[in-house]
Amino acid sequence: MLLAPHYVRNYRSLMRRLRRESASEDEAVERAVGGHYLRVGKVQAELVLDVAPDGPFTMIDIGCGSGRAAYALREESRLSYVGIDVVPDLVDYARQKADRADWRFELISSISIPAEDACANLVLIMSVFTHLKPGEIKAYLAETARVLKPGGAVIASYLERDNERHRSLFYRPLKNRISRLLGRDVMVSFTTKDELAGWMEDAGFTIERAIGDGPVGQHVLVGRKTAS
Repeated sequence: MLLAPHYVRNYRSLMRRLRRESASEDEAVERAVGGHYLRVGKVQAELVLDVAPDGPFTMIDIGCGSGRAAYALREESRLSYVGIDVVPDLVDYARQKADRADWRFELISSISIPAEDACANLVLIMSVFTHLKPGEIKAYLAETARVLKPGGAVIASYLERDNERHRSLFYRPLKNRISRLLGRDVMVSFTTKDELAGWMEDAGFTIERAIGDGPVGQHVLVGRKTAS
């Protein structure tokens, strides 16, 4: 039997631990996505609506987690939504919280987007690249370019390698490695704006906006797929 990728094994293990340690399911799923469920979800939703086109639009939420963005956007009637994540508990919770029968939530176990080519107007990738290796980030950017329509947008967050505040939020590298080997935490990855922007441009995106420190808690790049 093939071993599941690190991001599947580690996040599912983390969720099991959080369930054991938390007083309620709500607490466990909020801790799993870094806390501040309502506040961060509201900020993400505002960013989505600022970038989204006029009229009806389709959004794919990669790493939807327990549905912070989905819950904040649940009353947006013009939105067709697809949320994907590697943790079954989080996908189920997000589906329940959004309570939108017309929206789709799917469990995945690899770097893939279960959607047709050129079907989406916007892809949201929050707190995902922060747990992946460079090759995995590039693979997701290629998948994102595949599912976006020409002119569609991607919103991606990352942890800035040279930002001391970002580094102080997480374990120092040695402690992080030890904790991960013990199955107590997930990989934490850092990059730079120029590095991520270069990968996005290689995947066919033009960088439209860079957002520094703010209520999202991470830095954000907004890219636009080159119109053909």
